[in-house]
Amino acid sequence: MREVDAVKLRSAGYEPPRNGTVAPSCGVMTDWDQMFVRSLARPPACRSLQDLQVIYYGLSGLEALQTLRDSALRALCKVVRYEKHQANDVLYYTGELSTCWYILLSGSVFIDGSMFLPRSR
Repeated sequence: MREVDAVKLRSAGYEPPRNGTVAPSCGVMTDWDQMFVRSLARPPACRSLQDLQVIYYGLSGLEALQTLRDSALRALCKVVRYEKHQANDVLYYTGELSTCWYILLSGSVFIDGSMFLPRSR
């Protein structure tokens, strides 16, 4: 079974999608992507300044976060988490209260019968 890579954001003011079922990942990560994921995978309390800089650079390049102020983006860098999910995992169901927001890095997600793919950089 293939996996899906995602960044999980837990912060007030972010509206997560209503239903997310993950599907297989396709593609190979570059050296930069691997460094970004390694930094995200470290527990937030154990991240170095270099980890925070790598995360900041990675998040600042994501279209969904480009409207954030610099201070808000830097605050997110301290709390975001990396998750890997198996194909067909259900992240949450329609109508369920969501406490986080996901950014898909690879693979695909089905939401209300539609497939979504990560945007390319």
